[in-house]
Amino acid sequence: MNANEEEWNMLKKVQQADFVVVELTLYTDTHPNDIEALKQWRDAIKEASRVRREYEARFGPLSLLSVPSSQALDVGWRWSNTPWPWQR
Repeated sequence: MNANEEEWNMLKKVQQADFVVVELTLYTDTHPNDIEALKQWRDAIKEASRVRREYEARFGPLSLLSVPSSQALDVGWRWSNTPWPWQR
C-alpha cells in the first residue's frame, strides 16, 4: 500500500468513527435512559478522538481546532497551503 492509499484509508476510518458518534448521539437523544447506548456513545467518542489524533499525527490537521499554536509556529502551517487532506 502506498502512502496516498494509507492516508485515504485512515481518513475513511476518521469518517466512519465520526459517523458512529453522530448516529449514537441521535439515538441517545431519543433514548436517554438506554445505559448501554450511553456507554457505546462514550466509547465511540474516545475512539473517534483516537483515530483523528492518529491521522493528524501522520498527515496534518483536519480542522483549525486541531492545530496547537506551538505546532502552527514550529511547522509553519498555513491553511492557504495546498494540498488539503481531501486534495491529496
